[in-house]
This record gives sequence, C-alpha cells and structure tokens, in this order.
Amino acid sequence: MGNFFRLVATLTIIAALASFGLSAVYNSTHEITEEYKRQEEASARLAALACDPDATFEHTVTECHLDGRAFEYDTAMLDGEVVGYSFKAYGKGYSSTIETIVGVDLTGTICGIKITYQQETPGLGAKVMEVASQNTLWDVVGGNAVDEAGVKPWFQVQFEGRTAEELVVVKNPTEDGILAITGATISSDAVTGSIRRGLELLTSIVDGTGEVPCEAAPEDMDPAGDSPDGSAGGEAAGGDAGPTDAVPGVEGEGR
Repeated sequence: MGNFFRLVATLTIIAALASFGLSAVYNSTHEITEEYKRQEEASARLAALACDPDATFEHTVTECHLDGRAFEYDTAMLDGEVVGYSFKAYGKGYSSTIETIVGVDLTGTICGIKITYQQETPGLGAKVMEVASQNTLWDVVGGNAVDEAGVKPWFQVQFEGRTAEELVVVKNPTEDGILAITGATISSDAVTGSIRRGLELLTSIVDGTGEVPCEAAPEDMDPAGDSPDGSAGGEAAGGDAGPTDAVPGVEGEGR
C-alpha cells in the first residue's frame, strides 16, 4: 500500500511540474508568437494588394458582423492617398476555419489573396496553398529545374482581377469562375464564399450604399467573439457548404 501512495505522489509531482513548465513556456512565447502573427498578416496585406512596402494601413473595426465575427478592414494609404483596402475572410472548411487576407483596389476588384491559416486534409483541402510546380523529375535530375521561388498557389491566383459577382465555384475548367480543387469542394466553397461575402460587405460600407444588410452581433456571443461552448464564432457559419456536403472520412469524395 505504501508503494502505491508513493507512486501516486510521484506521478502527481511530475504532472504538476510538467503543467508548470508548459505554462511558463506559453507565457514566455505568447507575445513573441502574437507579434510574429501580426507581422505575417501585415506582409500578407502588402502582398495581396501588391502595395509599395512604404504603404501604411489604417485599421477599422465596424459594428457589422459577418460569419459570427466583427467585420474589420484596413485602408491602404500611400503618399496620403487611399490606394485600396484589405480584409480577412473566415470560411468554415472541412476540418478547419480557413483564414484569408484579401486585397481590393478602389473599384472593388480583387488584387490578390493570401491564405494565412488552414488545417484542411493533406492532399485534398490543403491544396488551397499548393504551388503547382512546372518542373518535371527529369528537369531536377538534369539540373534544368527552374527556380520557382515566389510562385503563387494556383488556387489563389484565380481570384486576382475578379469582382464579387464573379466569385462562383465551378468544377469544369471550361467554365468561367473559381475552379474547385478536385475532391475538396468544401474547402473551395469555404474560401470562395467567405471572400465573396466579405467583399460585398466591404464594398457596401466603403461606398456608403448600405446595400448589404449589416448583421448585429449574435446574442449568444461574448465580447471576445466566442460562443458559450467556447468555440470560435466563425466556426458555425463559415463557407457555403453545409454539413450534408461532407462525406465521412473523405473530403468532398466523388464530388
């Protein structure tokens, strides 16, 4: 019996020390991680808008809510002139909420997008960030491979030069629209739908037309933007695809 209590006490001490250690690591790295994320998003805004590195951004938090979150956007300024806008879109994919920085010019046309977070299925939904290499195995072996640094993901490039009305997911390459990733219709819909909704709301706000109704904050959401069960507000409302679109175990299989 004595050995049992000693074992329990030892395990308890080990667990307490491990918990303390993890807490200390989190506290010491949290601010660094947050600062890195802010810098990454600032870089993404510049990339999405193709802005001069000297451009500055003025952040605006609106009273509108979209997909369960407060809608925010940034106004890009260069030499005292407004050159465009950017916002972050949240789309509920198959296994994660996909976060996308969207750059828009003064005509409401997308300059570019950059997905900053996703945890979709590898080989399927994760292809939203895939860069399609033009190099073949023989190019690599023969030393003739072309440097593809800076090449953008093919799925994201499709959004450039499009307006909200043109953001429609298609499955046939001959159709005009955003070509869905094979086997990952849910992820494709999530990104496209979230960007379309955000662009429509942004245009309505900037133009002052009010054509897109401004959603109020959900009644069951706390000030931090989370629902009572602790899940992020945007988790339930993300992309266009509903729960019936998912095939258990395989994302968009056969679609």
